[in-house]
Amino acid sequence: MDLQNFDHEQVVIRRDDETGLVGIIALHSTRLGPATGGCRRWRYVDLDAAKYDVLRLSEGMTLKNALAGIPFGGGKSVILADNNQRPTAAQLQCFGTWLNDLQGRYITAEDVGMGVAEMRLIAAASPYVSGLGERGIGGDPSPKTAYGVFLGLKAAVQYKLGVTQLHGVRIGVQGLGSVGMVLCHWLARSGAEVWVTDLDASRIALAEQKYGAVGVAPDQLMQLEMDVFAPCAMGGIITEQIANELKAVVVAGAANNQLATSACGDVLAARGILYAPDFVINAGGVISVAHEYLMHQGMFADKVDHSVERWVGGRIDSIAHRLVDILQIAEDEGCSTESVARRKAFAVINRPSVERDVKTAVAA
Repeated sequence: MDLQNFDHEQVVIRRDDETGLVGIIALHSTRLGPATGGCRRWRYVDLDAAKYDVLRLSEGMTLKNALAGIPFGGGKSVILADNNQRPTAAQLQCFGTWLNDLQGRYITAEDVGMGVAEMRLIAAASPYVSGLGERGIGGDPSPKTAYGVFLGLKAAVQYKLGVTQLHGVRIGVQGLGSVGMVLCHWLARSGAEVWVTDLDASRIALAEQKYGAVGVAPDQLMQLEMDVFAPCAMGGIITEQIANELKAVVVAGAANNQLATSACGDVLAARGILYAPDFVINAGGVISVAHEYLMHQGMFADKVDHSVERWVGGRIDSIAHRLVDILQIAEDEGCSTESVARRKAFAVINRPSVERDVKTAVAA
């Protein structure tokens, strides 16, 4: 675990003795606007593991937001959990004061272990929060993330297998949280054959009941012969060993930082496995919270859900179309899709002038 290879603008590690809150806020880049990315609550083995996670996640948000065309930079935060209990109101409001100390340079929203209720408690102490779902606007970004991943997965399958529909396509979904479960909904509607796994057996049973999925043990999914592997749990799942052994021909899922290292993307490319970069296809959620936040700042009059539909739908600048452009460049150049996606993101971030009209950048 190398913590030296990151180039962040600011990393804040804080502890509040009164509430017991321990957290990290990482701002990777504010070049395109305030750093934006969710707050994750997780049980880490130690503080270094939490640092590594938040540094990788915040860097990924910079790439994701740049490619999504929203006027925000990349950031992320983690709250260290020491038990299975939800964070207290006092802890969440304390976290809100930490946001205030950054004076708007970081906007947070939901991530693993945090939901709308938690965001509203943070918002009681800070205005730098989105994903609140107030007045019927925005709210839980997970369904938007899942829908964008579905569109990206479908585009990747069409590009690789030459089929326009998912009927009969064999797809393995790893992780049945708020995004993975909704992805199963879209896959079932499309007629795909879906295998699922999760550390929580009740989630597997629910997917079997609701979507006709076939449940398998967590250590069995990646051994199956399938067309698509969809990682929707935690990051770093595709190690070089997995990349060399995986039997799928497409990797397209919702998890952040699916590749343990960039070299894993090279291995997948060398084996002819198409990898849909996670920070390209899982951007639906951050588009939602970005729109919601800007609307609450008085930027827009229309509802966020309508705007998000346009962003992740069939338009030329949609997730699916952005992905296909990346896939074509990677094929033409004989390189990994991740390297192309990163290059395109940094071209946006590093262009001479990044001044942009917010309405133009985020509206239809």
